[in-house]
Amino acid sequence: MDIEKDLLVKWRRFFHMHPEISGKEKDTANYIAYILAEMGLEVRKNIAGYGLLATLPGDDGKKCVALRADMDALPITEKNTCMYRSQRPGWMHACGHDAHITMVLGAAKMLKENPPGGAVKFIFQPREEKPPGGARDMVAAGVLQNPTVDAVFGTHITTDYPVGVVAVFDGVVMAVADDFKLSIIGRGGHGASPHQTIDTIAVTAQSIEALQSIHSRRIDPTEPVVLTIGTIHGGTAQNIIPDRVDMTGTLRCLNTEVRDKVMEYMHDTLHGITSSWGASYELDYIYGYPPVVNAHELNEVVARAARMSDLNVEIMEKPLLAGEDFSYYGMAAPAAFFFTGAGSERCHRPWHHHSFDIEEDALPLGAKTLAHAAALVASQDKDSG
Repeated sequence: MDIEKDLLVKWRRFFHMHPEISGKEKDTANYIAYILAEMGLEVRKNIAGYGLLATLPGDDGKKCVALRADMDALPITEKNTCMYRSQRPGWMHACGHDAHITMVLGAAKMLKENPPGGAVKFIFQPREEKPPGGARDMVAAGVLQNPTVDAVFGTHITTDYPVGVVAVFDGVVMAVADDFKLSIIGRGGHGASPHQTIDTIAVTAQSIEALQSIHSRRIDPTEPVVLTIGTIHGGTAQNIIPDRVDMTGTLRCLNTEVRDKVMEYMHDTLHGITSSWGASYELDYIYGYPPVVNAHELNEVVARAARMSDLNVEIMEKPLLAGEDFSYYGMAAPAAFFFTGAGSERCHRPWHHHSFDIEEDALPLGAKTLAHAAALVASQDKDSG
């Protein structure tokens, strides 16, 4: 199977120039639906928002495979100067979802022209960047049913690896990704008379420092945990102690048991510190994405498919603490999520950077790997292992 690179570049650049953030993917979905219809695929629209499902019918006796792409962009103003930079100020495809759409569309075209035997579903999902995410709702809407999907594949473009490399990892490959809102509540007053106040700034400082000690002193240090405070808002003037300080943050770890322990210890820590000052706290813990777990046998399929596409396969040294709602597909069916290298000296920025870009030579390589992986599974009998 092969695919014309120029066509993929055309699609990717259109999506890159016209990004839409989570929950706003209407134009993106309409253009995807148009391309799929041009291929002769039947498209179901407006699933869980602007989600799409296209199905390539197949033999009921063969396995059914799904390929997934996320569609949403980020609320970032692009600072690249390329001709295909975002035309929508404040919105940017800074996480490669434009490439993911393109690669799954490319795989759809190849598989339509070379049917593998079993059915293949092409899932285009909204709101990956906005918890609770679009994947959970797509699964609830039945995209993995009728026919029942036996395997789900997805890929994420990355500049951490060069073009020509596919990276895989067995088991947990991406993290639990939760958020929280935290408020410290005290009693405000004049900065020159702190004894007449309950100083929320001082309590906040102690709380942040103590929260950072949870991992090093209360969780097994061999377990990866990141607890980050990302925003702090408190006070209105240099000589006023505020009544309240509000913060937001995120927690990342590799299993839900550790997450539950950290959340328990956060309450212990905050209760102890605030009560010793006569202050109080409010913690709104927001459960995000479960960990992404790769099935070993499907990683083997990905590796074989990548080699069929003339790619090198690398085994990742360790999982990532970034989150991905692809996890919900893996909770409903065997799944594999791999990384397609698109980095170079020019393209080396990380995800969510205002100058993120990719080498477009990666597009046909990722598309072919997805198509070959789908074909390898969809050619198998339903009752085979």
